Amino acid sequence: MRFAPSYRAKRLGIAFTLLLTLPALTGCVYLRLLHFKNQLKAFEENVSVLPNTQLTFEFAKPIVKNSDFVFLTGSQPSRIENIDSTGQEELWTWHFQKRKGKDQDRPFKMKFQARFRDNLLNRLMLDNAFVELFGKDFTEEIVSRMGHAKVNKLRRSVTLSIDASTLSQLSPPSLGSVVELMGQPTEFLKSDSPDHQSCLYEFRYYNPKTGKTAGRFSIYLIGDPQSPDAPIIGFKATGRA
Repeated sequence: MRFAPSYRAKRLGIAFTLLLTLPALTGCVYLRLLHFKNQLKAFEENVSVLPNTQLTFEFAKPIVKNSDFVFLTGSQPSRIENIDSTGQEELWTWHFQKRKGKDQDRPFKMKFQARFRDNLLNRLMLDNAFVELFGKDFTEEIVSRMGHAKVNKLRRSVTLSIDASTLSQLSPPSLGSVVELMGQPTEFLKSDSPDHQSCLYEFRYYNPKTGKTAGRFSIYLIGDPQSPDAPIIGFKATGRA
């Protein structure tokens, strides 16, 4: 005698199947990101810097999908534009807003854009204000260092830092110039030295439908509070979905 499975049994079977396949699906996303990270390690071989007005990085071997961004953030970007008549190329834009500190400083936003061809990331464009402040060489160093960044899969975060010796060769901005452009930091942090000041700028991207935080990145800067026009001596950046 054969028994037809009940509706509840079918649902349990579907749920169990999803539980089995979900790690494989998410594993594919992280595997692509790992390959992308390895490409950035060989920056000169895999990445071209295009001579545009806006600093643009072009990837020779596209591997990251636009759906990966949606998976990691749980959100669509701020805007999606078709940039060719066939619909095979799209420009995605994310607007990040500075999280204000206790003093309710003036707002500041940054824009990042990505171009996808056949759903694969082939170009990344950075905010002009950021590039003008930190400089082209410094910004290129940040992107190339992503290949050596520390990844925390559980927290969905990536962290990179630039040491003082490397900073001295890149003409980094001063704390004063950063404050002039971005406003007061989101937070002042405790420093290991009384001669140094450590500050945090946190930027958040909000889901355009729900208004909830979908992604964030933080910039940590160390400088001399007595000499605000002196170049910064420490830099760290952390991104988190």
